Amino acid sequence: MIKPLDIKSFTAIDTDKHRFTPLFDALKLYESQKVTSFDVPGHKRGLDEQSELYYYGSSVLRHDVNSMPQLDNYDNPKGVIKEAQALLADLYLADEAHFLVNGTTEGIQTMIFSICKPGDKLILPRNVHKSVLNAMALADVTPIYVSPEFDIKFGIAHNLSYDHVKAAIDNHPDARAIFIMNPTYFGAVSDLKAITELAHQHDMPVLVDEAHGAHFRFSPHLPISSMEAGADMAATSLHKTGGSFTQSSALLVRGDLIDKRKVKSVINMLTSTSASYLLMSSLDIARKNLALNGPRKFEQLMPVIQTFKQAVNAIPGFHMLDGKAFKELYQQQLDESKLTIYIDSTIDLSGFEVYRLLRSDYNIQMELAEPNLIMGIVSIADNEEVLNRLLNALQSISKLHHQADREVHSPVLKQLAIPEQAMSLREVLYADKRAINIEEALGEICAESLMIYPPGIPIVMAGECISQEIVDYWQFINNQPIIKIGTENSNQVYIIEKRGQ
Repeated sequence: MIKPLDIKSFTAIDTDKHRFTPLFDALKLYESQKVTSFDVPGHKRGLDEQSELYYYGSSVLRHDVNSMPQLDNYDNPKGVIKEAQALLADLYLADEAHFLVNGTTEGIQTMIFSICKPGDKLILPRNVHKSVLNAMALADVTPIYVSPEFDIKFGIAHNLSYDHVKAAIDNHPDARAIFIMNPTYFGAVSDLKAITELAHQHDMPVLVDEAHGAHFRFSPHLPISSMEAGADMAATSLHKTGGSFTQSSALLVRGDLIDKRKVKSVINMLTSTSASYLLMSSLDIARKNLALNGPRKFEQLMPVIQTFKQAVNAIPGFHMLDGKAFKELYQQQLDESKLTIYIDSTIDLSGFEVYRLLRSDYNIQMELAEPNLIMGIVSIADNEEVLNRLLNALQSISKLHHQADREVHSPVLKQLAIPEQAMSLREVLYADKRAINIEEALGEICAESLMIYPPGIPIVMAGECISQEIVDYWQFINNQPIIKIGTENSNQVYIIEKRGQ
């Protein structure tokens, strides 16, 4: 067993280098030139002032442009896009950074397509995002699932242990790469540095889904970022916690285990030839803001978050994941900026009801709800005032709905044994399918992934055999107030249509 994670050292940021926004500045210059447009897009940079598009502002319309020499070309950047991407790479300690305009999903697809060949094995957590499964199906990659640590009380999956990853490598030394999340949806972080060192000893690159970790770079009180840990590639959602527009992300690349020319080739294959300058310039702006203000803002924000958590733990019926206890129990670090709030049985509301009540009565939108919890995300834009709004709302809900003598046993969610993989994900993608009742599905090959959502705890994956344990558990889940992913009829499941059936 490796030692628990320690507080990381902080690599200083050269703020003088990051005071510039090459792409955004070029867009502003182009806007000032009042060019007559005979190119796309068709709204002609807001020529029709009667259009409802003007609701979004004239600057938005004037910056929604197409590639040209002055503004560079996304497919083969040599000017301001190249400069802006180089600054992003410098900030995140990568060799290269690529703007992504189709979210981190595009980055995940790029990582898998550029590393794996058909038939290659990929070691990955059982609780990955659906984009990973879709990418493996398209690339014909064989998944080697590793079960994450599972929290029975909170009913959520956390991250992978070092020992489980080592066992997977020992059992599959021919695996092409390791895929890992940094962090999970709820903020659990494996010892990524140790796992990366282990993988590199076996010449396996490490691919990281860092959708919820774009902020890690900016505080020693946050977990280690992918590039700091030595990972080879990471898809990072700057739009989630870094401040750029929704759907804008980045692919970070470093080291000699990656063919960087192939990475760019795959990106060009997956990306529109009309990449949005609004999305790309928002990445340029977010990078500057993070570089100049990120460390200072997180230094101010982290004590506020700790005070908030202590205050929530004092509210009857509510309590939160504790970073210290979490580390001792799971040998994993917790991203303290994730607000995972457990609702115990003394509150006469489910997590879903608290989620809806916060929105309807307190005008607060949380990220998600599950049967026994709600979760919110704190970013660089937050402050003490907004956290106090949530705190006051929870105190109010507790006063109205807390019953000290109430005894209700919540459903116990669990992690099932990984079933036999009877068909590849790609075979399932093209196979004929039909829906049957779950009671009749014993021994059949599942044609879809059945999971509890969010964030998608899998019960059975596509291509796996349906066991009695799966049938029993799915029936149990169907009687709970939990969101399921499957057929429209939750008592049915899609199976592979066999010849003669």
